[in-house]
Amino acid sequence: MSTASPTAVATRRTRGRPRDPGVEDAALGAARSLLIEKGLSGCTIAAVAERAGVGKGTIYLRWPDKETLVADAIADAVTIDVPRPDTGSVRGDLLEIFEALATGLRGDRGLLFAATVAELPRYPKLRLMCDERVMKPLVSMITEVIARGTRRREVRKVADPALVADLLFAPFMIRVLLWQQSIPKGMPTEVVDRVLDGLRPR
Repeated sequence: MSTASPTAVATRRTRGRPRDPGVEDAALGAARSLLIEKGLSGCTIAAVAERAGVGKGTIYLRWPDKETLVADAIADAVTIDVPRPDTGSVRGDLLEIFEALATGLRGDRGLLFAATVAELPRYPKLRLMCDERVMKPLVSMITEVIARGTRRREVRKVADPALVADLLFAPFMIRVLLWQQSIPKGMPTEVVDRVLDGLRPR
């Protein structure tokens, strides 16, 4: 009696119908629309499968749980494409950062961000992803900008540069998350100038 080699067994196990990328696109699109309409609580595996026109088993073949599916669905929305500027002034640097942030939070990306971030305390994987892709890069950039401005004597030394980042970032989050409104043109300039007024050397 012959025994199949491990290689032959592995080959047989990996054969089969290749994954259809259209199914994944449909599932991710369904997840995004459900998040905007119903929030994280309403974006269940069953609801995604029904809207995508596939079975729940098809979803689970690709994503082990809801958090992993949602993480893939919102990855672009919570990845804020903000440059690391060095314009020569604190105001110029901060305006570049927050104009880019405002652009990233407008439209469907902002809606997805709002629908997700509001419920992050209940979903640790998603919270970690948002921290890594949004908050940490932004705080790092703002801290760097404030440090350069302090060396140039544009702003006075502050005990906690991260608090300055919070003061700058908070109005945008309140507008998007709490009020669920789009960010108006001119808001980045208004926020940056108001915060910098309190940081000028005395």
